[in-house]
Amino acid sequence: MSRSGSSRYGPLFWAALVVGGGTMVFGVAGAVSDLDGGERLRWAAWLVGLDLFHDLLLAPAVVLLGVLLGRLVPAPWRPPVQAGLVGTGLVLLVAWAPLRGTAEKTGNPTIQPLDYGTATLTVLAVVWSLAAVWAVARLVAARRAERLP
Repeated sequence: MSRSGSSRYGPLFWAALVVGGGTMVFGVAGAVSDLDGGERLRWAAWLVGLDLFHDLLLAPAVVLLGVLLGRLVPAPWRPPVQAGLVGTGLVLLVAWAPLRGTAEKTGNPTIQPLDYGTATLTVLAVVWSLAAVWAVARLVAARRAERLP
């Protein structure tokens, strides 16, 4: 509660909490409903391990990278570099399973018919090309602004 006696969270927060919480409960219930006891235990261990990986390794690495970006990358270039890194992370997250070739074990050649290594590199080249164009545009705009009285 704030000093005025009202909650600092508004109705939108509480509505989103109810919807988000309900969605998570539905997802977890659906994920474990068809599992037996041993599979549930392995699934729970995987989930806890993934959470620990995120909290102890991934999140601190992202924070450290953000601090390094703030110190090493010039101010006009920071947003494009940050967007490029976020885009890279998303592309690699989506491409992780196909790059690992996990579907090839099924014996169905139509599941992964593409060269995902080349496709991933192509998408990353597009992401970083867009970031470079954005960075150059910001640099040109900053130099023009310096020349104007």
